[in-house]
Amino acid sequence: MNKLHTLGCLAAVFTAISCQKETDTTSPAPVMGNLVPVTIEATVPETRVTLSAGGNLPAWTQGDKIGVFTADKVLCPPFTAKTGGSASTAFSGQKPEYSHLTTAFFPYDENATLGAAGIGLTLPQSQSGRIADAVMVGTGNETDGFTFQNVCSVLRMQIPASLNIRKVEVVRDDRVTGPFTVSADLRITSGAPTSYLEKRAQVAGTTALSGEILLSVLPSTSKKLQMALTRSDGKVAFVNTTFTSGNGFEAGRIKNLGQAGTSLTFHDAALVADPTDQQL
Repeated sequence: MNKLHTLGCLAAVFTAISCQKETDTTSPAPVMGNLVPVTIEATVPETRVTLSAGGNLPAWTQGDKIGVFTADKVLCPPFTAKTGGSASTAFSGQKPEYSHLTTAFFPYDENATLGAAGIGLTLPQSQSGRIADAVMVGTGNETDGFTFQNVCSVLRMQIPASLNIRKVEVVRDDRVTGPFTVSADLRITSGAPTSYLEKRAQVAGTTALSGEILLSVLPSTSKKLQMALTRSDGKVAFVNTTFTSGNGFEAGRIKNLGQAGTSLTFHDAALVADPTDQQL
C-alpha cells in the first residue's frame, strides 16, 4: 500500500509539472474583444513618390486600405480611405474597445506582425506595376493622426507598346522581395534570401505592358541591376545596369531607369547562357 501510495504521489507531481510546463510555454493569442468605430487621419508629407519634375501621383486613393496595430500588438481589421486625391485623408475602421492605436502601415496585410524588432511585413514577388505596391509605414497615434513614409525603393521604367512586352523582371544577388522587418526608426532588416524568388520582382500581363511600370524592391546598397524583358513570343531581352552615382536602391526613392530601347536584342531564353550587356 505504501509503495502504491508513493507511486500515486509521484504521478500527481509529474502531471502537475507537465501542466505547468505547458502553461509556461503557451502564449495566449491576442484578444480582439468588442470593436468600436474610429476614424484616423493619415498624411504623407508630399506624395508617396515623385515620378517626374512636373507630375506627382496623389498620395491616397479612395478605398485604399491600411493596417493599424494597437499598443498591445493587436492588428485591427483594415481601415479604409473615405476619399482620395490628396496627401491627407481620413481612414475609418474599428478597434478593440479601450485600446490605443500606435502603428500603421500600407498596403494592408493580414499576415503582418508587430514585435520587439518592429513590424513584420512581406513585399510580394509578383506585383501590379503601380505605386500601390510601394510599402509605407506610419508613425503617430489615433489622436494626432499618422504620418506615412515609403520604406522601400521604387524602380520606374517606360515600356514602348511596340516592344509587345508581357513580363518585366528585376533581379539582384541579395533579397529583393519577401519578408522583412521595419524598426521604429523605419530601418529595414531582411536577411539573406531563402529562395531564388526572393531575389526578384516582376510585373506580368496577359496583354502587352506599355507606358510607365513601377516595381517596388527592398532597399540595398548594391549598384548592380539585372532586368529581363519577355516578349509575347517568349523571347527575352536581358539588361545589365551598373549605377555610377547615388546610394543604390535607396528607401523612399525612385530609380528612374528611363525608357526601354526599341533596339533591344531578343533571344530564345532557353539558348541564352548569360545576360547580354545593354544599358537602358
